[in-house]
Amino acid sequence: MRTITAFCLAFSLIVPAMAQTPAEPTGPYAMPIQNWQGLSCLWGGTLGGAAVFYYSDVLTVAATGAVNPLLLVPLIATGFVAGCSVGYNSSPGLIWLSRHM
Repeated sequence: MRTITAFCLAFSLIVPAMAQTPAEPTGPYAMPIQNWQGLSCLWGGTLGGAAVFYYSDVLTVAATGAVNPLLLVPLIATGFVAGCSVGYNSSPGLIWLSRHM
């Protein structure tokens, strides 16, 4: 019984020393992929919010039947969130495409 306990203790001390940390995936300019996704969220959200602001009259008329300036803030926020989601989720794929093209 002592032999098994000693073996398990020795093995548990050796295993972490043998483990290697995986390489962290990087984006352009050696930036960590999480930071690159955050930056892509920022520019995607900004473009989405700007597009909604540009088409805000058309969107509010389509949603309410009249021009309502109170709906501008929720529409821009929704455009930012949608653009952020597209930018964040598409950035790894765009990085992969830029490296293989």
